[in-house]
Amino acid sequence: MRLILVRHGQSTANAARTFTGDDDVPLTCKGQSEAEDTARRLHEAGVVPTQIFCSPLSRCIQTASIIATGLGLDHLTPVPLPGLRERDYGQLTGMNKADAAQQFGAGQVQIWRRSYAIAPPGGESLRDTAARVLAAYVTDIFPAVLSDGPVLVVAHGNSLRALVMTLEHLDVRQVEDLEIATGQALVYTLDAASRIVARTSLI
Repeated sequence: MRLILVRHGQSTANAARTFTGDDDVPLTCKGQSEAEDTARRLHEAGVVPTQIFCSPLSRCIQTASIIATGLGLDHLTPVPLPGLRERDYGQLTGMNKADAAQQFGAGQVQIWRRSYAIAPPGGESLRDTAARVLAAYVTDIFPAVLSDGPVLVVAHGNSLRALVMTLEHLDVRQVEDLEIATGQALVYTLDAASRIVARTSLI
């Protein structure tokens, strides 16, 4: 049983180096190319999903649709799951990362970005994000993996970090160092208890 996790392609906010959070921004041309490349790598690896879930934000819907088209799966409509939305960055949302570091201090911003339990002002921590991501995984994603074959999930850097933390049994320190690049695909082979049998990174 296979689970494919893909971070969306580069967004306009990624390119501008701003805190995006749950702001709805589109892909750049580079982001569209990254999604096309992801489809090609999945095809070359022989990994073809039978169902697609994604965050309801447009950069994920765009990425999922481009991948589906690239794999000849136009008949598969990506299913948006609200629980997969990117974490809410609160007061940092829309701020340039360099400006945020200047205003709040680089060390404090790094803690807000990477720590597990500390949330930015008015926003979510990774722990908060994990609560809704894991609910979506248990309710919708893993049952589909069990019944329908390979499942593709297209989401965000932090929502995927939260899910990978659980799948790979990472501790709080390990998840701080976890990076998932735009367009990167993580392919897991799972057993019936959701334990990892094999893991491949395609980038």
